[in-house]
Amino acid sequence: MYQLPSALALGVLLLANACSSGAAGPATNPATTGSNEGASAHEAGAGSGATAGGATMGASAGASGGGGATGSAGASTTGGVSASGGPTAGGSGNASDAGGTSGTSGLDAAVDGATMSAWPAVNDYGARGPLMTQRDVNTGPGGAYDIFRPATLGPTPRKNPIISWANGTLFGINQYQMLLDHWASHGFVVIAAHSQSTAGGGTHTAGIDWLVAENGRSGSAYFGLLDTSAIGAAGHSQGGGATIAAGSGKPKLAGIVTTLPLMPILSFETDKTIVMRQTAAMFNINATMDTRDPTGAVANQIYDGSNGELVQAAFIGIHEDAMSTAMHAPTLAWFRFRLMGDDRAKAMFYPDKTCGLCTSPAWKQVRYKNTP
Repeated sequence: MYQLPSALALGVLLLANACSSGAAGPATNPATTGSNEGASAHEAGAGSGATAGGATMGASAGASGGGGATGSAGASTTGGVSASGGPTAGGSGNASDAGGTSGTSGLDAAVDGATMSAWPAVNDYGARGPLMTQRDVNTGPGGAYDIFRPATLGPTPRKNPIISWANGTLFGINQYQMLLDHWASHGFVVIAAHSQSTAGGGTHTAGIDWLVAENGRSGSAYFGLLDTSAIGAAGHSQGGGATIAAGSGKPKLAGIVTTLPLMPILSFETDKTIVMRQTAAMFNINATMDTRDPTGAVANQIYDGSNGELVQAAFIGIHEDAMSTAMHAPTLAWFRFRLMGDDRAKAMFYPDKTCGLCTSPAWKQVRYKNTP
């Protein structure tokens, strides 16, 4: 009788131990469960990072929805899947556009494919842009133009602004190709006439009119992809004078909203009123040692005669420096400011005395007329 309670107690003790062991099993798993929940929460917080270039990333969160960064979240069940997606990453048609870094491309940040309408920010206007480019030769009206453009236009809803280019008397397109390609690598479609007799602005308006028509033509490579409200004109030497003519409405304005003449010469222009009738905002670059304008008389004529908005800056250099890489940064900044709404680029030109050009040792005599 004495041993019965002891046996009963032993049985109760064994039963208690069994129950305790059964509860301990799940208690060893919270770390795994917590890890799964953490991954889910990370995916939810990643927003568009869960999908890149239209490819679902599953449980992979990705660092960015725009591609470029690897879309693996560590605990992801799809580890190793990249969000870059080549041509389809972020819908950009270019991997460096979708996930470019600031080092060599001039980009500040990756582009989210869900908000592709804005152009990528730039931290170095002199650096080549993130877009692959191509040159289409013997195209445009009469096959008398070359076009420098991004290899992939858009994509929708992004639209590419237009720049028309006019050559100098002694210089052909090939001598300006680095500059024109630089603009194209940042998203501009640049149409450049073969002609080296560009006075009067006719090559500008013909090229622009052709691109605008192509933008509206079903079946065109440009159909619906150009920003016809953002059109600029630029040119060097005789082409600089032609650019001022085009900005004054000669032979017609053709939708031009800004002009950029480099070391312009006005002696080829028969209409001497083009400067005073300039309607487009102008950035005029002259050179301090320009043998075509040794006294600065042309620069003064443009400054004194302009009735529109004008920023005029003298580069410490020569006439041929229009083809120098030193022109890449200021010209791109002007077109991004005027045609892409890049407010950061405005700091290169405004305000007076503290702007980027105003404080650069490579430039002098930055002057303004009719500032907004």
